[in-house]
Amino acid sequence: MASSIWLVKISGANIHHPEKITDGENRRAIRVGIIAILLDGASVGLEFGSNGWTAMKNIILKKSPGAAVKEVIKRVQEIDALRAERDALVAKFPDSDLGGVYRAEGRVLKHFRDWCLSEFADVYSDIKALQSSYNVYYALDLAADGLYLASYLLALKSYDSDRFTKPSVVTGIVGDGFGIASAPASSRSYYLLAKFWRNRLKKKFQESLKDAEADAKVAMAELNKELATKDISVLEQSPSVQNRTSAYALWSARYDKSIDDSLEDLRHNNKVALQGELTGPLISGTYLNQDILGMVTLSGRLRNRDRAQNNLNLAGAIGSTAGTGLSLGLTTYWLLDDIRHRRKMRKKEELPEQILAKRLKTLDELDSMLISSSKPQFFQ
Repeated sequence: MASSIWLVKISGANIHHPEKITDGENRRAIRVGIIAILLDGASVGLEFGSNGWTAMKNIILKKSPGAAVKEVIKRVQEIDALRAERDALVAKFPDSDLGGVYRAEGRVLKHFRDWCLSEFADVYSDIKALQSSYNVYYALDLAADGLYLASYLLALKSYDSDRFTKPSVVTGIVGDGFGIASAPASSRSYYLLAKFWRNRLKKKFQESLKDAEADAKVAMAELNKELATKDISVLEQSPSVQNRTSAYALWSARYDKSIDDSLEDLRHNNKVALQGELTGPLISGTYLNQDILGMVTLSGRLRNRDRAQNNLNLAGAIGSTAGTGLSLGLTTYWLLDDIRHRRKMRKKEELPEQILAKRLKTLDELDSMLISSSKPQFFQ
């Protein structure tokens, strides 16, 4: 922005006498731009590197998404083995008073297992896609900064030889293309990558990973219907069945609430993403406009027409100054809006980490409810 302001200053001050603009003044503007690009590139590189370091650290500590997949596969295998053992035991007592209840409960357990696995797939693909989409943004941003730096350096060389002038502008235009693409490419890559990682997970689990919430709730209704047909004296002999049924209902209700609680935060994040997707190309477009106008000044028709060239340079500098100002303003607004949003969500206890904490607390409640269910019982 400082470079653009400097260009606006020297071009505007000499709009009627552009021949007064010295090479020294233009070089100072370029040097300011080089410093700004180096600072921006360093900050983007730091974020990029920080993400990579965090990923490596999580892999070493076995807290990475890949480690989570291995753990879930192990747990699912254990669950499937226990379910098979349970089903075999139920099959041995087909005439049990609670045989229908146990079979209905088996279907509930199967659908709950699929439901939880589908939720894990959602979380896993979201995290992997989010990480990758950020990296897409940083990589494109770094590429743009690298090209901008090359463009500035060529621009400095152009004051020693005219043969560097056109390559400087062309390199800047290519950099603008990367800048324009960064936000939309990052946003679009998220959806493509989320689908990619989910499909990859399907192959690892060798399952469809479909959302089984509806099936689980239908199975719960069937279980409750089966329980309603049993005499109270029969149910009293196996109270653990009712405890487990209450646990299923509690988990289902809390799950629905967690989804409802997360909707506002999801809408906020989608709004910010859309704003970035729309304004990013607009801002980078002002830089492209400046470089295109710079290319126009190199045309043969404008050769030796200093005033026309200066007017185009001034127009381009004004546009890029406005674009950079918009970028700074939006960045500040989004930062303050995010702080306000998080404070609001924290008061409502609807931040993602708060919702997760409540779900973990629900697991503790379920453990307490199911203590009696862990005791061996004979089939009736």
